[in-house]
Amino acid sequence: MRIRGFFRRRAAELAAGLTALICLLLVLLIHRNPGFNRYANGVTPFTILQPDTVTEETVEGYAGLRRSYTFTLPESESLTTVGARVSFFLRHTVAAYSIDGTSLCNDLGEEEGFHIGKTPGSYWVNIPLRPAYAGKTLRVTLTPVYPSVRDETPSFLVITRDALLTMVELPQDGLLLVLSGLAITAGLFLALIVLALPLGAGDRKRVFYLGAVTAAAGLWKLCGLPILTLILDYHGLQKELWFTGASVYLLMLVLSLRLLTAIRGEGENRIGQYCFYLSAAVAAALLGLQMLGVLELHEVLIPFGVGMAVLHVISLLGKKPSSSELFWLLPFFLALIADLCIYYMSGSMQKAPVFLIWMILNLFVRGVGFVRSAILRERLLRRREEELRNEKLRAMMSQMRPHFIYNTLTSIYELCREDPSQAMRVIDDFTAYLQANFNAITATELIPFSEELRHTRTYLAVETALHGDDLSVDYDLETVAFRLPPLTLQPIVENAVKHGLGPGFCPVHIVIRTRAVAEGIRILVENDGAPYDPPADRENRGGLQNVRERLALMCGGTLTVRPLQEQPPRRGAVAAICLKPTRLRLSDKPSAAVKHEYSG
Repeated sequence: MRIRGFFRRRAAELAAGLTALICLLLVLLIHRNPGFNRYANGVTPFTILQPDTVTEETVEGYAGLRRSYTFTLPESESLTTVGARVSFFLRHTVAAYSIDGTSLCNDLGEEEGFHIGKTPGSYWVNIPLRPAYAGKTLRVTLTPVYPSVRDETPSFLVITRDALLTMVELPQDGLLLVLSGLAITAGLFLALIVLALPLGAGDRKRVFYLGAVTAAAGLWKLCGLPILTLILDYHGLQKELWFTGASVYLLMLVLSLRLLTAIRGEGENRIGQYCFYLSAAVAAALLGLQMLGVLELHEVLIPFGVGMAVLHVISLLGKKPSSSELFWLLPFFLALIADLCIYYMSGSMQKAPVFLIWMILNLFVRGVGFVRSAILRERLLRRREEELRNEKLRAMMSQMRPHFIYNTLTSIYELCREDPSQAMRVIDDFTAYLQANFNAITATELIPFSEELRHTRTYLAVETALHGDDLSVDYDLETVAFRLPPLTLQPIVENAVKHGLGPGFCPVHIVIRTRAVAEGIRILVENDGAPYDPPADRENRGGLQNVRERLALMCGGTLTVRPLQEQPPRRGAVAAICLKPTRLRLSDKPSAAVKHEYSG
């Protein structure tokens, strides 16, 4: 059961690995059977030149070898074709050529002050042909720069540029060209779009570095394709392309280690972080030494890759690697090694798409999985925050409801002693109020101001019946078309009644005002009774603090209390509620009859 569950959870990664293995087998098959375009001259509009002689000589420097090829140019229609030329592709090889002893090109490697390093890069040599060249001898001299390319023999084609591009290179490089473009585009898109997604820092780093590694892999492969140098056919650009590809190769391995540390968890992976810093420093040093001419970057690419593999393994020390880490690390280097082996066997990246295919599959499978799981975690976190918020609101409401009902029943109890018939009418009104508005009292969502005002009027009816002429209320309502948290106005009015009816301050006049201002809605509750000057600790406890917290939680509103009169004796107080603008439903707008009722 555990094995079955493991395969079910890792189905996508297994599918990607299986696909990469199938691609490897197909690549090996294609390598063994390259197709007819290269050899069947009878059905293709180009000619493969066979050398008349091949001579070798030992030279100082470079790879220690110089090879010369001589050809007798045929007297055929190919020489009269517009744009016909002799084309051949070279890697890290310096070329010179001549017709009957007349030099047509100087040694590309002898230019001083233009290139950095020995290699001229990977490039196409194109020798324009003319009808006058028929029967003459073409001599091509090639000097390999590095020992790794000294045994390579190019194919010499008599062909036009369009035919070379569409009939030879595009069929061979088309797959990798498309895959490279897809990897660069998708990788950059994922790396950049993730910065705008509401993800946590750890998830954002994992997705960003996965996209960056994939884009770097695509650019590395793209820079090694012969078709790219054929499309960008500018003198000297081939070397910049090769160094760009080599630099991106270093960057790709460094970013891969950074991704592994992000997958593993940075807080628990100090070793991985130190390995990443070391690899970044070494890569930067190698590029700097190459620019200074101290070393040849081509000669350290393989040792750097081996060292990076060791650092990847070292970064896993201290904690048992998870399946996610192993499914990133093992296929990454296996696919990379497979491509490098094919590269050195065939001398070309054209038949080595295994690593790029695996990277693209990994990007879509793992990258989408990262984003999906991160979004799910963010949703769960927001849901939990909302649940905590609602629990806090329910706790506040559970404190407010008994407080409101207790004070109202206490007032009715006192009224029963003085005027039982009036008490019975108040009890009937209060009972009808509770039955009709219990849902509004228990609500934790914003309610229309009209409902809250009805709650307040019910409370004031009880208090007015109790205190008679000692309490009077006026309403100055400029607007009622807005929403607010339930039990916001009633506790403030209750506070005004209780504090305003202090000893020696009767009668008390209360005014409830609403105003539409630029900041939103202002509700003012004024009383001219006892001065409201409580200590700070009392002001921050009880009903008013409860109202403040619910205003802040539910609508971002505020509550402030200050004396009504700024000068002594500072009699009375005014409570001000500030609400941010909210979208109102049509049903929130009061009718003319309701407006008349509110007018006092």
